Amino acid sequence: MSGGNREIPAKVGCVKKWSNRLARIGWLFFLLWASSLGTAEAPPGHAVPPAVWDVKRAGDSLPSWAGPVSTQRGVQMSTWRVQIRPPGGDSKLAFTVVFREPADGFARVIWQGPGRAVTLCGNLFEKAASLHQRTLLIERSSLVGAGQLIVESTGEESVVERVELSWVEPLVLAAGWAAPSGLYLTPGGKVLPGDEMHGGGRHRPMDEDKGRVMDAVLDEGPIKIDGHSPVRFIAPIAGSPAYGRLEAQVAGLAPGEEPWLWVNGQALAAVAVELPGLDDPGFRQGALGQSLRYGGWLTVLAYVPVGLLRQGENQVDWQAVVGGGMTVRNVRLQVVFGEASQELAKSPAVSKPQHVTSQVSLPVLERGGERFVEKRAQPQLRTGLSTGRGVVGLRQE
Repeated sequence: MSGGNREIPAKVGCVKKWSNRLARIGWLFFLLWASSLGTAEAPPGHAVPPAVWDVKRAGDSLPSWAGPVSTQRGVQMSTWRVQIRPPGGDSKLAFTVVFREPADGFARVIWQGPGRAVTLCGNLFEKAASLHQRTLLIERSSLVGAGQLIVESTGEESVVERVELSWVEPLVLAAGWAAPSGLYLTPGGKVLPGDEMHGGGRHRPMDEDKGRVMDAVLDEGPIKIDGHSPVRFIAPIAGSPAYGRLEAQVAGLAPGEEPWLWVNGQALAAVAVELPGLDDPGFRQGALGQSLRYGGWLTVLAYVPVGLLRQGENQVDWQAVVGGGMTVRNVRLQVVFGEASQELAKSPAVSKPQHVTSQVSLPVLERGGERFVEKRAQPQLRTGLSTGRGVVGLRQE
């Protein structure tokens, strides 16, 4: 008994030592967690202010890591360049450039570092619109020390209108999988898609099978459309379609403009065009008395009501406003299959459906209180570039 009583204080002392150690470790983890709260909302790249240059305000100051900017005119080639001194960290550089795009020629982007030059984009031009914009993502591995970011373009005058330079971080989304989102976040909160930001251009769009919903690519484009040359997409559908959704990216639309869309001869009333925030660099105000312009791709969405789509061949017509023009790419059609409810089936497709008498005449269009009856040529037929299978079978070109 006496031997056992002498061992008890030793065990108690041992427990006290371990409990003290655990308490210290717990406090250490707490302090580390608390200190991380102060930096979680401000990643390294977000502490670096962006640099903005505009041809209309070329004398505005730039942050210490960028500038000066210089331009050089030539007979056949013009140059725009900016000095870059990369700050510390591993953030990537997002280079957004708004430019004028002539009918021909090219504009390439070059990184000129110590002892080497790297072509980041062989040609910014996409033959989309006279005013356009692109964003390139420049990896840290390309930015070895200080250097110059150069835009070389054909012609006597540089095509660069506005440039925004931001150090961006990958956007981490709370999801049930560990795959990266492929998105990047600017200091101003703008989300940039990574797959569009490489010099080689966008990835080819793909069909997606979502059970009762089929998301098919009608045409990957780009396709030029003007007010007198509509384009018709042919979409053969196997099965019983209930209703659908059209989506595309469009360049060349002025703010407030919408394209005209028909499905099987019926005009779509619910057409919406994305309107970016007014801080988007693509907005350009012309000279006094001229309207506001936008350079860049915009998303167009349209609802296709019950009763317009049918089993078999479907015709989807696109036309720009009279006197206007646009470029369309990534034209997609989502279709819901299955029995439509009685209420949906009874609802009219459009308030006043208008009959198309032939392929060479437009339905009567009503926009802003005016009525237009316009003759048009045979629509250009687009039979699709489907990569998928099954439910929406698009013919191969």
